[in-house]
Amino acid sequence: MSRTRIQEIVTLTREGWRPYDAEPDRSVYERLGCPHFLRGKRKPFWFVRDDVFCCIGCADHCTLQRPSGFPLPLPIRYPRVPPDRPYTLTPQEMLARHELLNVRQAAYCLNVSERTIYDYIAEGRLVRLKENPVRVRAREVRELCRNFDE
Repeated sequence: MSRTRIQEIVTLTREGWRPYDAEPDRSVYERLGCPHFLRGKRKPFWFVRDDVFCCIGCADHCTLQRPSGFPLPLPIRYPRVPPDRPYTLTPQEMLARHELLNVRQAAYCLNVSERTIYDYIAEGRLVRLKENPVRVRAREVRELCRNFDE
Protein backbone atom coordinates (compact mmCIF):
# COMPACT_ATOMS: atom_id res chain seq x y z
CA MET A 1 0.00 0.00 0.00
CA SER A 2 1.45 3.35 -0.99
CA ARG A 3 2.04 6.28 1.33
CA THR A 4 -0.45 8.34 -0.68
CA ARG A 5 -3.20 5.76 -0.21
CA ILE A 6 -2.48 5.60 3.53
CA GLN A 7 -2.74 9.39 3.75
CA GLU A 8 -6.04 9.28 1.84
CA ILE A 9 -7.42 6.66 4.24
CA VAL A 10 -6.36 8.68 7.28
CA THR A 11 -7.92 11.84 5.84
CA LEU A 12 -11.18 10.10 4.98
CA THR A 13 -11.54 8.50 8.42
CA ARG A 14 -10.86 11.84 10.12
CA GLU A 15 -13.65 13.34 8.02
CA GLY A 16 -16.12 10.68 9.17
CA TRP A 17 -15.86 8.19 6.30
CA ARG A 18 -15.68 4.51 7.14
CA PRO A 19 -14.52 1.56 5.08
CA TYR A 20 -17.22 -0.14 3.07
CA ASP A 21 -16.67 -3.84 3.57
CA ALA A 22 -19.21 -5.28 1.11
CA GLU A 23 -18.60 -5.81 -2.60
CA PRO A 24 -20.67 -3.71 -5.06
CA ASP A 25 -22.22 -5.37 -8.12
CA ARG A 26 -20.20 -5.52 -11.32
CA SER A 27 -22.85 -3.28 -12.89
CA VAL A 28 -21.56 -0.38 -10.76
CA TYR A 29 -18.16 -0.58 -12.44
CA GLU A 30 -19.73 -0.99 -15.86
CA ARG A 31 -21.85 2.17 -15.35
CA LEU A 32 -18.74 4.04 -14.21
CA GLY A 33 -16.73 2.62 -17.09
CA CYS A 34 -13.97 1.82 -14.63
CA PRO A 35 -11.13 0.36 -16.70
CA HIS A 36 -9.09 -0.49 -13.60
CA PHE A 37 -11.63 -2.87 -12.12
CA LEU A 38 -12.99 -4.25 -15.38
CA ARG A 39 -9.50 -5.21 -16.55
CA GLY A 40 -8.60 -6.50 -13.10
CA LYS A 41 -5.66 -4.14 -12.72
CA ARG A 42 -6.53 -2.54 -9.38
CA LYS A 43 -8.57 -3.45 -6.37
CA PRO A 44 -11.25 -0.90 -5.46
CA PHE A 45 -11.23 0.62 -1.96
CA TRP A 46 -14.69 1.96 -1.15
CA PHE A 47 -15.54 4.28 1.74
CA VAL A 48 -19.01 5.38 2.84
CA ARG A 49 -20.39 8.39 4.71
CA ASP A 50 -24.14 8.73 5.05
CA ASP A 51 -25.42 7.80 1.57
CA VAL A 52 -22.27 8.77 -0.36
CA PHE A 53 -19.78 6.15 -1.57
CA CYS A 54 -16.21 7.02 -2.59
CA CYS A 55 -13.63 4.74 -4.23
CA ILE A 56 -9.93 5.44 -3.73
CA GLY A 57 -8.76 2.47 -5.79
CA CYS A 58 -7.35 4.79 -8.46
CA ALA A 59 -6.70 8.48 -9.05
CA ASP A 60 -10.26 9.05 -10.37
CA HIS A 61 -11.78 8.88 -6.85
CA CYS A 62 -15.24 7.96 -8.12
CA THR A 63 -17.96 9.31 -5.82
CA LEU A 64 -21.58 8.17 -5.99
CA GLN A 65 -24.62 9.35 -4.07
CA ARG A 66 -27.34 6.80 -3.29
CA PRO A 67 -26.10 4.38 -5.96
CA SER A 68 -27.86 1.18 -6.89
CA GLY A 69 -25.83 -2.02 -6.83
CA PHE A 70 -24.39 -1.48 -3.33
CA PRO A 71 -25.54 -3.74 -0.49
CA LEU A 72 -26.46 -1.71 2.58
CA PRO A 73 -23.46 -1.04 4.81
CA LEU A 74 -23.69 -2.95 8.05
CA PRO A 75 -23.05 -1.17 11.34
CA ILE A 76 -19.54 -1.50 12.70
CA ARG A 77 -19.44 -3.55 15.85
CA TYR A 78 -16.79 -2.21 18.16
CA PRO A 79 -15.59 -4.37 21.03
CA ARG A 80 -17.08 -3.35 24.34
CA VAL A 81 -14.72 -1.44 26.53
CA PRO A 82 -14.64 -3.19 29.87
CA PRO A 83 -15.54 -0.90 32.77
CA ASP A 84 -12.84 -0.09 35.27
CA ARG A 85 -12.42 -2.98 37.61
CA PRO A 86 -13.87 -2.07 40.96
CA TYR A 87 -11.56 -2.38 43.89
CA THR A 88 -11.50 -5.73 45.63
CA LEU A 89 -11.12 -4.02 49.01
CA THR A 90 -13.95 -2.30 50.79
CA PRO A 91 -13.36 1.37 51.60
CA GLN A 92 -12.78 0.47 55.27
CA GLU A 93 -10.19 -2.18 54.32
CA MET A 94 -8.45 0.23 51.98
CA LEU A 95 -8.21 2.89 54.67
CA ALA A 96 -6.88 0.32 57.16
CA ARG A 97 -4.20 -1.08 54.80
CA HIS A 98 -2.85 2.08 53.16
CA GLU A 99 -1.23 5.16 54.64
CA LEU A 100 -1.46 7.13 51.39
CA LEU A 101 -4.23 7.10 48.79
CA ASN A 102 -4.35 8.42 45.25
CA VAL A 103 -7.28 10.58 44.16
CA ARG A 104 -9.26 7.69 42.70
CA GLN A 105 -8.88 5.61 45.86
CA ALA A 106 -9.86 8.55 48.08
CA ALA A 107 -12.92 9.20 45.90
CA TYR A 108 -13.85 5.51 46.17
CA CYS A 109 -13.53 5.56 49.97
CA LEU A 110 -15.64 8.70 50.32
CA ASN A 111 -18.08 7.73 47.56
CA VAL A 112 -17.55 11.04 45.78
CA SER A 113 -16.11 12.05 42.41
CA GLU A 114 -12.42 12.60 41.79
CA ARG A 115 -13.26 16.27 41.12
CA THR A 116 -14.63 16.51 44.69
CA ILE A 117 -11.35 15.21 46.08
CA TYR A 118 -9.48 17.96 44.23
CA ASP A 119 -11.99 20.45 45.66
CA TYR A 120 -11.34 19.11 49.16
CA ILE A 121 -7.62 19.61 48.60
CA ALA A 122 -8.22 23.19 47.42
CA GLU A 123 -10.44 23.88 50.47
CA GLY A 124 -7.80 22.45 52.82
CA ARG A 125 -9.95 19.54 54.01
CA LEU A 126 -7.29 17.18 52.58
CA VAL A 127 -3.55 17.84 52.27
CA ARG A 128 -1.81 17.11 48.99
CA LEU A 129 1.36 15.15 49.77
CA LYS A 130 2.69 14.61 46.29
CA GLU A 131 2.29 16.50 43.02
CA ASN A 132 2.04 13.69 40.43
CA PRO A 133 0.32 11.40 41.14
CA VAL A 134 -1.55 13.30 43.82
CA ARG A 135 -1.60 11.49 47.17
CA VAL A 136 -3.51 12.20 50.37
CA ARG A 137 -3.28 10.69 53.85
CA ALA A 138 -5.64 7.80 54.55
CA ARG A 139 -6.01 9.16 58.10
CA GLU A 140 -7.52 12.42 56.75
CA VAL A 141 -9.87 10.50 54.47
CA ARG A 142 -10.92 8.40 57.46
CA GLU A 143 -11.72 11.60 59.38
CA LEU A 144 -13.87 12.84 56.49
CA CYS A 145 -15.67 9.48 56.48
CA ARG A 146 -16.52 9.92 60.15
CA ASN A 147 -17.82 13.44 59.51
CA PHE A 148 -20.08 12.08 56.74
CA ASP A 149 -21.46 9.40 59.02
CA GLU A 150 -22.57 11.92 61.67
